[in-house]
Amino acid sequence: MCQSIQKVLPILLASALSTFGQGNRAEVDLALDSVVLRPGERQLFLDDFILGDLNGATRVIHQPRKHGTEPVLRADLPTDGNAIQLRDAPSWDEQEQVWKLWYIRFGDDGNGAGGSGYARSKDGLVWEKPELGLVESHGNRKNNLIMVQGDSNAFTQHVIIDPRAPAERRYKGMIGPRGRQPIVSADGFTFTRLKVPVIPSQDESHLNWDESTGRFIFTVKHGGPFGRSVYLSLSEDFEHWTKPELIYHADARDQELGAEYIREVQANPRLWRPTVNRPDEYNVEIYNMAVFRYEGLYIGLPTYFESSGRIPPPRGNQDGVNSPKLAASRDLRAWTRVGDRSHFIPIAETGPGVLDTGQIMVGSHPIRRGDELWFYYSGIDVRHRPNVPRVIDEYRGAIYLAKLRVDGFVSLSAGEKAGYVDTRPVILEGRRLFVNATARGEIRAEIASPDGRTPRPGWGAGQCVPVTGDQVRAELTWPGKDLAELSGQRVRVRFHLNNADLYSFWLEP
Repeated sequence: MCQSIQKVLPILLASALSTFGQGNRAEVDLALDSVVLRPGERQLFLDDFILGDLNGATRVIHQPRKHGTEPVLRADLPTDGNAIQLRDAPSWDEQEQVWKLWYIRFGDDGNGAGGSGYARSKDGLVWEKPELGLVESHGNRKNNLIMVQGDSNAFTQHVIIDPRAPAERRYKGMIGPRGRQPIVSADGFTFTRLKVPVIPSQDESHLNWDESTGRFIFTVKHGGPFGRSVYLSLSEDFEHWTKPELIYHADARDQELGAEYIREVQANPRLWRPTVNRPDEYNVEIYNMAVFRYEGLYIGLPTYFESSGRIPPPRGNQDGVNSPKLAASRDLRAWTRVGDRSHFIPIAETGPGVLDTGQIMVGSHPIRRGDELWFYYSGIDVRHRPNVPRVIDEYRGAIYLAKLRVDGFVSLSAGEKAGYVDTRPVILEGRRLFVNATARGEIRAEIASPDGRTPRPGWGAGQCVPVTGDQVRAELTWPGKDLAELSGQRVRVRFHLNNADLYSFWLEP
């Protein structure tokens, strides 16, 4: 039994016992052995949960395509300083029909190296920074800075829109450079601290809402094996939070891959190379991790800090490269490192005006625009720039955008030599089968017995109308057949791939 299935068996057992009752163990065993494919929920391949056999097909990670070399949002106001960053994705305001974004600024204007600026956009590409008139900076209030209970020094880390909340709490956020305190607002500009305990954290965190469970997901940073690690805190009401628990940290294999990567970066003249290079001090830590619900699983974008050595005093800390990789989980605790642990959004090559050359930190989740997923991320030019008088001048940063086809994190791929992939035993609830795929050749499917050995009569690959081309929603059909005929039966679905990439599949009524 594959490791990822073993990890989720307790979840499946609880679900099965809830569905069938404690007394009918035979039906529970059947449920444990089968996955019910309900209409609308897409099945992805970041882990092995849905998979049976693979033959001639391999898992391929797909990197988002960067939206050019120019940022979508630069540090272009005096209050922005040299760098702006984000940790949250833009929020869509249904009432105003506009995207809203609160970003972290690093401005040297007497208000500290913190606080948040506000920006808005109709299309997610062209952004404006309206004057809010709330915080005095550089002798005036003509800026886009938000306020927390009149405290212009508040280091605002997160702001999101909660359309389910009462009007006075429609906007929710977190403040604090160390530890996080929940804040709320009616307008997104003037916030009030909630009188609740601070959530313990170091200087990194991510905030998301999980619609499927009705909980806020909050990942924070604390120490763990090999250094910086990711901890999880949950809340249903934004006031009562679970104690942060360790869920993700670097391991021994990460150390090996990190050392290889730092050597590759140092040897590549087209990349920014860390100033400090001490091979005996190479180390990999997890700087932060965005965690979000996507279809039937949780996806994590852990930022891997691949350190090249200690920075000399008085600055201290470590030099190196920050960039995200890809992970998946079914329960928020047990995580699968996806594929070969390659970088999901890699640092860019150096060039005039390019800033995402040293560090990349992704927003809390992608936003869907048509048939694409848009990832907004912080791009910073270096980790350490020596011989500068202040930390605030050490780097420059802006906000960038990268795009991925919907469901396009991972594909199962086969070349000219055809391959196939089986699901594990499933129970079909739906009448139509769809795939998201790129077929330079073709994709066919067959419905087989639970052991995968015998195609059901009329449901063989030879009877299936093939899918060709690049399609995010293509239907697989068998002339004269209706999947409703198989409703409630245990079967396997086998996808035959000929020079094709399969990203996801799902049922519809």
